[in-house]
Amino acid sequence: MKHLWILVKGLAMGAADVVPGVSGGTVAYITGIYQRLLDAIHGIGPKGFKALQSEGIPGLWRAVDGPFLLALGSGIALSILSLSKLVLWGLDTYPQAVWGLFFGLIVGSLPMITKNLPKGLPLGLFPFWSIGIAFGVGLSLLSPSEASLTLPYVFMSGALAICAMILPGISGSFILVLLGVYEGILTALHDRDLPIVLTFMAGAGLGLLSFARLLRWLFARYPNAMVSTMAGFIVGSLTKIWPLQASLTQASNALPTPWVFVSMAIGLVIVRTLQRLTKTSNPG
Repeated sequence: MKHLWILVKGLAMGAADVVPGVSGGTVAYITGIYQRLLDAIHGIGPKGFKALQSEGIPGLWRAVDGPFLLALGSGIALSILSLSKLVLWGLDTYPQAVWGLFFGLIVGSLPMITKNLPKGLPLGLFPFWSIGIAFGVGLSLLSPSEASLTLPYVFMSGALAICAMILPGISGSFILVLLGVYEGILTALHDRDLPIVLTFMAGAGLGLLSFARLLRWLFARYPNAMVSTMAGFIVGSLTKIWPLQASLTQASNALPTPWVFVSMAIGLVIVRTLQRLTKTSNPG
């Protein structure tokens, strides 16, 4: 029964990871398994290798908290595979509404990301905000709306996206949107395109064992600078998903503008609800 509950939490994390704007790390934090997840990921490195040498496979399984990772990973995978078709249908049928929802989710997540920063904007943090905004705007303007899914690019995308997926507040799917591979990866998952899917998973595995550890160290050592840079990056990147872009407003199935703003408001309400749940689950 305990592992079934972990599976359910994995389903919730997978649903969050499919949607740009909500982080699976946020769901893990809300449901009380975030630290256990970090500890399990940490066990995959040198700690797990030592356990494998001294105790064999059973030792490795214990070091990485195998039952927990298996149940959680199964839930995440099942949720992503189930929802990919729905998201693709929405992007094809009502793109403005879906992008409006994503926009609201991402804007709504900013207070959650910056809640521990000093009030106001201290001058010492201004350069980090500026760097983040400049990088976000630059990436939004330079990257194509849909990049070519070459295997090296898919591998790199997986490595970068997994770093965001395990951090509370920033969405790995949002990184995929900025890289221009979001719809392509969802389509590959839905179509069971194994070369693309396995390459993406391999990149995610590398990112989990390398870049994600570096990010974790940086956030622990320089939290305000890293959060400011990340928040600025998100603000600068919003131009990428603005739902009233000409390419969307001129489409044959374009929605009236008021309905687009309704979808944004729904996204804001969803994130606000998650924020309240976070406070309830972690009152300290």
